[in-house]
Amino acid sequence: MKNLFKLLGLLLLTFSLTNSNYGQVGYVQPSPTSPDDVVTLFIDINQSQDGLQNNALSAMLDVMSDTTHVYLWAWNPSSPMAGNGEWTASNEAMRLNRIGPKLYSMTFVPTEFFDIEGAELYASGISCLAKLKDGSPIDGFEGEPKTEDLYIPIVPKLCDEVICVFPEVRRADDFLSITYDNTQESYEGLQNMGGEDCYLWMAAKLLDGTNLIYIDEALVTSTPELQLTSIDDGTVETAGKYRITFIPEDLFAPMMTPEMAGIDYLICYILRPGFSYPPGPPNYYINLPILTCE
Repeated sequence: MKNLFKLLGLLLLTFSLTNSNYGQVGYVQPSPTSPDDVVTLFIDINQSQDGLQNNALSAMLDVMSDTTHVYLWAWNPSSPMAGNGEWTASNEAMRLNRIGPKLYSMTFVPTEFFDIEGAELYASGISCLAKLKDGSPIDGFEGEPKTEDLYIPIVPKLCDEVICVFPEVRRADDFLSITYDNTQESYEGLQNMGGEDCYLWMAAKLLDGTNLIYIDEALVTSTPELQLTSIDDGTVETAGKYRITFIPEDLFAPMMTPEMAGIDYLICYILRPGFSYPPGPPNYYINLPILTCE
């Protein structure tokens, strides 16, 4: 039940983020985001609430109308490759572009900007704030020339490939969602899939090299827990897409003994009733890295 609430919370968060950025101090576009997309990070200081964390940048910019240089200070998912600089002297590479009254932006590729993998970007999001070059207190103002700390979740695109998985980095008790895009299917016998025709053959490769097949191929299309559900809601983004969600450790637990190692990766392929691959199926390999940070 705990994991169900976590999954529902994630889906609600994704819905809210993809439908509106209004009222947020920090956000990125485009959203949802692919790992290597060029994105623009926006910081709308008009939405900042002075006084939350000894911050007063919004009030300062109201009075200091000739101050146009505002800088990004980021620390998660890592420090920027260019470096933040010093609190009293921000790196010029971190200067934001002023695009409107108290509205600033910076454009970059997150995986290059932070020197990380896409999975870490999705797992961590971006933690940052905006500040003046010198973040020291200014006489006449109560607080420092900065915004409050901002957390900007990065929402992954639904699916760009035939098979994709979310989250890419997880905890051992997290749900895993596998999404299949039938519109990209190359096998004629699997194209134009019916709403209840989509199933997943699956095996788990353990860390010690053991291979566990969940069920024989001949029985897959009569096994309800291996049936994918259509998520087609009539929009272009969801057309022809199917999804299955489960906890891998729970699914394979009845087949595992206490002496066996954990799951390293999954092997899977799509089936439909009455279809067989000529001459054999294309195996999709799904790595299952475990998030170990606190």
